[in-house]
Amino acid sequence: MRLHALQDLPVTALGAGIEKRMLAEAGAVPHVMQFVRATFAPGQVAPAHAHADWTEIFYVESGEGLLTVEGETHPLRPGATFLVEPGERHEIAGGSTSELVVIYVSIRH
Repeated sequence: MRLHALQDLPVTALGAGIEKRMLAEAGAVPHVMQFVRATFAPGQVAPAHAHADWTEIFYVESGEGLLTVEGETHPLRPGATFLVEPGERHEIAGGSTSELVVIYVSIRH
């Protein structure tokens, strides 16, 4: 068993205003590449990208923002969940006034 307190996990900066805490890293669970809690400062964007062989499952913990998948934009609010299939280009943008917190799991096929 592994037990972690969120506040004890190291913070990794993913560019200006975006931070993540790795809840489980590659190798901790077969096929799971990462289990992450990401925080987006207002207005910050994780640029559009795709993973050839990863499915990603996301859960919005708090805040608001926008998700764009294959050019289609969707609002993000607390409690929203979404799944991004391998090869789908996706981008997440924090809202303009509040921090966006997203928890996600990346699974390699």
